Amino acid sequence: MNTKVGLIGLGAMGGAMARRLMEKGFDLVIFDISRELVDTFSKGTSAAISPADVARKSAVVITSLPGTREVKKAALGEDGIIEGIQPGAVYINMSTSSPTATQTIAEAFGKKRAEVLGAPVNGGPSKALAGALSIMVGGKAEVLERCRPVLESLGEVRLVGGVGAGETVKIVNNLLLGILVPATAEALVLGVKAGIDPDILVDAVENGVGDSHALRKHFKQHVLKGDFREGLFSVDYIRKDLDLALELGEDLKVPLIFGGLASQLYQSVRAKGRASHYHPVVVTLLEELVGVKVRGKS
Repeated sequence: MNTKVGLIGLGAMGGAMARRLMEKGFDLVIFDISRELVDTFSKGTSAAISPADVARKSAVVITSLPGTREVKKAALGEDGIIEGIQPGAVYINMSTSSPTATQTIAEAFGKKRAEVLGAPVNGGPSKALAGALSIMVGGKAEVLERCRPVLESLGEVRLVGGVGAGETVKIVNNLLLGILVPATAEALVLGVKAGIDPDILVDAVENGVGDSHALRKHFKQHVLKGDFREGLFSVDYIRKDLDLALELGEDLKVPLIFGGLASQLYQSVRAKGRASHYHPVVVTLLEELVGVKVRGKS
């Protein structure tokens, strides 16, 4: 296949994916609404003037954008991908967005004889740079095979179903994350208030039935160190993903009781002015209420 790849969206994730694709030898066409971001990639890439221009120049077009609204605008809006997509080309949505939106895009692109995959990822920019993302793909198996060299340069690929299934699996993952982080915060604040040393408490829970990825990554590596800095996966982002889950639950008539509670807890953090902070900052709501901090000695 033609290895010319278009990438739209050069933020933290998209930028890291672009650098990885360049490193793996793909001929890259790039676009972002920020000219400043595009200019950081001027060497070894070709800059496009619009998503449509990216599509005209590429066999595979990838979007890595903040959410559903941005995806729909890039794909179907004025000067969007649909205006330039070539017959036989493939559009891959790697954003965390609505599964129904990707299905709508696939239907529209089908009229142009172009294919669509939804392929959201787990893992941050560092994993993208290392080619270690977990990529959940929804779409036709034969289309995935055509694009496998591109996707496998970025990480481990799993075909999870038809178009929209990748987004659904990502939403399920982030629904669990969004619930587990506040639940872990609640439990640890209780233990610290009862007088247990935070380091000892986290170590004991990690080796007990309360162990989880949320505990090991978000609390052990960040909360104990008081690391809620901006630039990591923020409160705004986890709230956006929880809203996607609640929207899907509404469509399917599935009650999401804990998801709704978690969403409101993150909304409370936003009300405190911490929307751009790393999302485990939700622990500070409980810490401030009871007068303790879940912080280690190191």
